[in-house]
Amino acid sequence: MVAGTAGCTAIGFGDVRYADGDLQVTVDNPSGAVNGTVQVTVFETRDLKQTEVAKIARAETLPAGTTTLTFPIDLSPGDYKIYLYFMKGTERTVSVIKDIQV
Repeated sequence: MVAGTAGCTAIGFGDVRYADGDLQVTVDNPSGAVNGTVQVTVFETRDLKQTEVAKIARAETLPAGTTTLTFPIDLSPGDYKIYLYFMKGTERTVSVIKDIQV
């Protein structure tokens, strides 16, 4: 039974939005509550270059289901790449890159 469901228990990052000075990140956790570190690194993309504008890492307990995490950050209008990571201990278990426009 465990082998049949092992691939379905991974945490996933969903929508990323920016509103009112906050970056809002949706996280889907199909299994039970899990403790770890969520890291968000924001790069502005302009003229074929990426410039890091923020890096936030914090401990989180993600409950089962869908959660929206909020990260306060001041972004100017433009295009951004958002690098999202979830780590359990020192192991990076999830990494995703999202593009947003502010």
